[in-house]
Parts: sequence; C-alpha cells; structure tokens
Amino acid sequence: MLSEEIAPSETKACVQCTALLNIDSKFCNSCGAKQSLSEVKVTDQWNLLKQAAIFYALYLFLCCLSQFTDAFQEISWYLVLELACVILTVSFFAINWSENKALLKWPGFSLQKLSAYCGIAMAGAFLVHYSVDWLNVTIYSQEKHLFNASRGNYYAIFLLVFFTAVTPALFEELGFRGYLLQSLLKVSDTHQAVYISAFLFAIIHLSFISLFWLIPFALFIGYVRVRENTLWYGIFFHFCFNLTACLFELLQQPK
Repeated sequence: MLSEEIAPSETKACVQCTALLNIDSKFCNSCGAKQSLSEVKVTDQWNLLKQAAIFYALYLFLCCLSQFTDAFQEISWYLVLELACVILTVSFFAINWSENKALLKWPGFSLQKLSAYCGIAMAGAFLVHYSVDWLNVTIYSQEKHLFNASRGNYYAIFLLVFFTAVTPALFEELGFRGYLLQSLLKVSDTHQAVYISAFLFAIIHLSFISLFWLIPFALFIGYVRVRENTLWYGIFFHFCFNLTACLFELLQQPK
C-alpha cells in the first residue's frame, strides 16, 4: 500500500529491509533501522541535541522569570528580559549561520499565498479569542486580558502591539521554526521534528489552558516553514494572529 501511495521519485528503499520510505525519512517505519549513512555523524547529532537543549532550557528559564517573578512585571525589567530573549535567539540562530541564513530568503514569493496565510491567521485568532474567553469564564469565573493598563494610554498600546505582535513574530519564529526546528530536522524525520518543536513551543507559554490552540498553531507554522523553506510566511502568519488578538483586547476594554 505504501508503494502505491508515494510517487517513486519521492521514495527510497530502507537500507535494512528494503521497504519503501519517504525520501526524507531517517528511520524505517517497518523495521526501525536508521537510514542515513548519514550526513550528520552520531557525535554531531548529540552535539546538536545538547545545544538545542541548552537553548530551550535558557529560553524556558527566561519565560519562567517573566511569568512568576514580580520584579519582571515592571516595564523596565520586562524590557531587560525581552532583550535577553532576543540576544539568546539571535546567538543560537547565528551558530550555524551559513545554513540558517537560507531561511531568511523568500524563494517563490506569492502575494496570494501570503494573503491566504494572513487570512487564516486572523480567522484563527478570532476563534481562539472567543474560545479562551469562554474557558476563562467557565473555569476561573473571570475574564483575563493581555494588558489592562493600555486603556487610554497610547504608550501602553504601542507596547502591547510591539511586545505581543512584533517581537514574538520575529524572534519566536527565528528561535523555534528557525534554529530549533532546523536542528531537529538533522536528527529526526520531518514529522517528528515539527511535532517536537510544536510541543516545546507550546510549553514555553506556561499556560495550560492555551495548549488546545498553541499546539495546532505551532504545528501549522512548522509545516509551513518546511513546505515553503522560508521563515517569512510563518513570521507574517504569527504577526497577523497576535495583532488580531491585540485588537480584540483593545476593543473589548471598557471605556
């Protein structure tokens, strides 16, 4: 059945049992044998995994500081924390700059495709907004807002949009669909890499109630990144999703 569903040009034979596999498979679905004779050595794979683990541990630590430390609720310290996240992300992305820089190119740019991705993002944000509102009221008996201080304060509104829509779209994509996913693709199959990076991305938001949409969100952007071979569609998708969420927050605040 597998040989009938996959085009010959997209397959390769397992090195051990000769079953037909997807061309990007690194392990056999039938016998479990490792496929690559590999362009990445075992020692290099372990180094990649350890490096990725360090990146994730540091990023998660910064997220925990932001979420659970009172001092970092103040805007000055919050800015320091954001800067630390940016430096961390850019530093790890630059470790393998010769390869990762290709993800910043935009091959085969399509305005129609970009518009479609942005439209999906805004529709998704609409559904998530009302779903999360309902869950918060049902479970916690209260509404929660991203940034209550923004009411009537243009400076605070700018900060809300910048730190909720602009910086996550750029630097979370650079870190998770750029550096982390790219590293995982070297040591696992494409589907495994996308799923692992999506779950790790969802966890760093430290919100159990948001997992129901964070995981599909990250899976979608991960597959877009692999399919399009660029970060830019994901960056715009992420920006439009978060910007729509910001607009809902601002429009719903009491006058």
